[in-house]
Amino acid sequence: MADPDKEFARLLTIHDRELRRYISLFVSRRDDVEEVLQQTAIMLWEKFAEYDPQREFLPWAIRFAYFEILNFRKQIARRRFQHSEETLLALAETRDDLAEELNRRRLALKHCLTKLNAHDRSLLERRYSDSSSVKSLAEETGRTVKALYRRLDRLRQLIYECVDSRIASDATLE
Repeated sequence: MADPDKEFARLLTIHDRELRRYISLFVSRRDDVEEVLQQTAIMLWEKFAEYDPQREFLPWAIRFAYFEILNFRKQIARRRFQHSEETLLALAETRDDLAEELNRRRLALKHCLTKLNAHDRSLLERRYSDSSSVKSLAEETGRTVKALYRRLDRLRQLIYECVDSRIASDATLE
């Protein structure tokens, strides 16, 4: 590696979203996910000299994230219920087993979202990415809460069917 600092920044930037998704499997609050992600990045930075560039970065980084998740759980164990380490290990192994399928579904979802009109796509992004409440979105759009829930249900169903169809058509091409 010519410049390890640049290489580390490049790899972390490329895999940031996937690391965040992995952490959010085990940590529910968005702020906590960010905290664990930051701690993971610090550990990755400190251990980057030990990274073998012949191997994939993401599995190496996920291993650090897993241990940071365990550390985080120990820190907050007194605050609320936590899953056992066995449960976390089972979830991690299941996630590893399903990684390829999850990636295909994520790509299908991305494709299906592009088929929506801009208004519907924005509505979904605001509800699920920005965590806007249905009540606040209803007020902004001039709809009733009930009508907005129905619209969101219809959009979720459309996306579900589109993703399943896309996955099925990709499977027939293999």
